[in-house]
Amino acid sequence: MTDDEINEIVSRLLQERFGDAGFVRSTVASEEDFDGSSILRVTAYFDRSRDEVPRDWLNSLHDIRSELLTRGEARFVFLDGDYLQKEEVVDEDEG
Repeated sequence: MTDDEINEIVSRLLQERFGDAGFVRSTVASEEDFDGSSILRVTAYFDRSRDEVPRDWLNSLHDIRSELLTRGEARFVFLDGDYLQKEEVVDEDEG
């Protein structure tokens, strides 16, 4: 499978699990791990800070891996999160 095909599946699964938690999009990149094995690095992007996003990574990683295995994709998946920081809001009347 191509990275784009995998990302379509991954994005759908992450949207289902984290849509209410500010999930925006995902990216998938084929890489090699430390011993030269091919892996998939998935990054999930959220529109809020890390403190506000549920940390249900294990179940979402299991869902991704299971779905990809049923489609013949056996590479190991690493799942990372990227969290957009809230902009600090300054009250102009304060000072």
